[in-house]
Amino acid sequence: MKNLSDTMIITFIRHSKSLVNPAIPITTWGLSEEGVMLAKKLQSLEQIKSLDVIYASLQPKALETAILATKNMGIPIKTDNRLTETTSFTNRFVNLSQLQENTKKYFASKHVSINQGETAEEAFTRFNEALHEIVATDKERSNIGIVSHGNILADFAARYLSIDSYELVEKIRQPDVAVFDWRKKEFIHNFGEFTHKD
Repeated sequence: MKNLSDTMIITFIRHSKSLVNPAIPITTWGLSEEGVMLAKKLQSLEQIKSLDVIYASLQPKALETAILATKNMGIPIKTDNRLTETTSFTNRFVNLSQLQENTKKYFASKHVSINQGETAEEAFTRFNEALHEIVATDKERSNIGIVSHGNILADFAARYLSIDSYELVEKIRQPDVAVFDWRKKEFIHNFGEFTHKD
């Protein structure tokens, strides 16, 4: 990995595996037992060890991932609810086949709303504004962690990687890590390079 000393690095972390419970709102789901174990494994990654601060959305699965990934490292944890998942995917629980259909439809156009939620353009604008404010607030830091969610992270990354958003949604894991050079606006490492085993 190249010398990053003169750069502002954003380490994007997709939350670990969640415990699916259709009886409660999706935004209140926490991690499954496997998700807890996988989040703890993130501690071994050099990119996580080098974080100066980590931000998470207020959804429990994201916040739990941030806590477990940085436990006993002395890395400050902050929250920003603008890092939350696209509301088109959290407003209503649907089965897997309906979710895949909704996801394809959602990413086919940046102006499609699912379940009366945000469009991709609205979600990207909200997420991007949060990133700009976080970077401005922590401008003295060189490596900022962002724990967020699959669809919003995939859509953000796809815009810089020249890849289809839906294709990236299908590849991104729980958890997963990508590294972004904020000043150059380019990815140094894509999702999967740290966490995929296949």
